[in-house]
Amino acid sequence: MEQYNFNDHGFVILKKVFDGDTLSKMRDLTDRIIQDGEKELEDPFSPYYMRHRTDQGALYDLFQRHPEFQELAKNEVILDEISKVVGEDIFLYENSLVYKPKGKNNEVPWHQDFINRPTEPIKFIAWIALDDVLIDNGAMKVIPGSHKNGFLPWFTVPGETHHTRLKLDGIKLEDYIFAELEAGDVLIFNQLLLHSSDRIVSEKPRRAYRISYQGFEQIFTPRSTPFVLRGGLPESIRQRYNKPYEKPQPAPAPAPQPKKNIVQKVLNKVGKRLQRF
Repeated sequence: MEQYNFNDHGFVILKKVFDGDTLSKMRDLTDRIIQDGEKELEDPFSPYYMRHRTDQGALYDLFQRHPEFQELAKNEVILDEISKVVGEDIFLYENSLVYKPKGKNNEVPWHQDFINRPTEPIKFIAWIALDDVLIDNGAMKVIPGSHKNGFLPWFTVPGETHHTRLKLDGIKLEDYIFAELEAGDVLIFNQLLLHSSDRIVSEKPRRAYRISYQGFEQIFTPRSTPFVLRGGLPESIRQRYNKPYEKPQPAPAPAPQPKKNIVQKVLNKVGKRLQRF
């Protein structure tokens, strides 16, 4: 197999990162979460996280909801690879689980992740295959080297899970390859790598847990709060954040209301009595 790298291709593939016992446990938990989500019941976490979209094959914020997924996101092999491109200080930006729901329009159009956030630092996404992900059951299509083109023009399709879509004019889509994975493999890619997946009708399950990692150049997450996964020592933080602390300014006191004079008070009382008649 060709050895892909972040600089030239925009992605790497790590083989056999997770063992069979771990995968079996996570597949069982994932199926139970999907079955529960399909019931369309109230979600006590919805004030903090996104609701699952079982109609479009997306389960959101599993790191925060289920501690079992935290072990996947904190895997040392993955973090070692991420540290090569973002440094030793790493935090969790966003996470979800994606799958191909049967009988649905489960195609994922060509896109770049977080394309509508060009002012934020570059993120790297680990895509953990819980099943064998091959061409017939929805292997991801990627265009090697496409991350070098930076942020591309895009538009929005409201209501869709993949609501940001690329304007495909001038893009050589025929240059794609299938990033096939065995269960337990991990695909890690630059957020700007162009990727998609075809609509499939296979009975084979296709479940993958994806985690977006970012360095400490900017501490922000779109939902919940930042979780540091590696590093974060005081010495490291102070290399980037060393401005003097500015205390929050208290809200200004409300302006005093002018006091009514005696004549005004009497007139008000007379007016209220006249309204009774």
